[in-house]
Amino acid sequence: MNPPPAGRHEAAPEFVLPRHSEGFAKRLRRNLNPPLLWGAFIIFVLALGAYVVPAIWQFGAEIANPREALLPPSVRHPFGTDRSGFDIFVRVFHAPRIDLTIVVLGVGLGALIGIVLGVAAGFSRRFMGEFSMRLADIVQAFPLLILAIALVSLGGNSLTNVVFVLAFVNAPVFLRLVRSRVLTVREQRYIQAAVALGNSTTRLVFRHVLPNSLGPAVVQFGVSMGYGILTLAGLAYLGVGVQVPTPEWGSMILGGAGYITTGQWWISIFPGIFLASAVFAFNLLSEGIEQAREVHLR
Repeated sequence: MNPPPAGRHEAAPEFVLPRHSEGFAKRLRRNLNPPLLWGAFIIFVLALGAYVVPAIWQFGAEIANPREALLPPSVRHPFGTDRSGFDIFVRVFHAPRIDLTIVVLGVGLGALIGIVLGVAAGFSRRFMGEFSMRLADIVQAFPLLILAIALVSLGGNSLTNVVFVLAFVNAPVFLRLVRSRVLTVREQRYIQAAVALGNSTTRLVFRHVLPNSLGPAVVQFGVSMGYGILTLAGLAYLGVGVQVPTPEWGSMILGGAGYITTGQWWISIFPGIFLASAVFAFNLLSEGIEQAREVHLR
């Protein structure tokens, strides 16, 4: 075989992805968007920092040192200390362990209850549907924070009770969303065809109705997570829910509110920044999921 002419080079073989891999990569690029990526990144950093920072930091999140109370930010205490001598830096990073756990469990349980009741209400044209909606109307007639305060006060100031209260106030939101979607989906021709083919109600729900009804609920989950964090912080700020010395953003803001006018601004400002960042991240995540869903439906 003769060598190639001088000055000419053989082209390197081009690497081509398999069709199925190329399709997956293409779908992944199409569904990813800046709000989704930034929201997920901020949440990941908060969750990672909640376990890494307390493990490596020299001060404990629940160990007070009254001799170092009300110290301004410094190298030793980057975010300063509060009136009890708690290091604010480690406490604001430790707080997501409590906040995110409670909110994920509460909103997740509320979403599960709301989805189940929403599907049942959407399929029931009789008593079940009307009763569920009237119950949702009663719950949503009260301001969310006031209702949460009343329920926590009645049930007891425990973390388990706070989880159930968050589930109770969030379930009607998911119930309404899923029911309205189910009412639309059940009238589609492919649902009627599935019924005509003899599909059972259980198969109809899990195979056809539920997968096509969960889109708005998934988007709402991110929004409800943001509101859940605000509700939990509001409860702690008003002295209900998570209590000192457990690190929680709302209780830390409450502990420093009276010191802002005297110059100790760092006690409330840093927990407030982290709280706002978490709410902002979940709102970004919700917007990103909505954009990805719109792309998928095109």
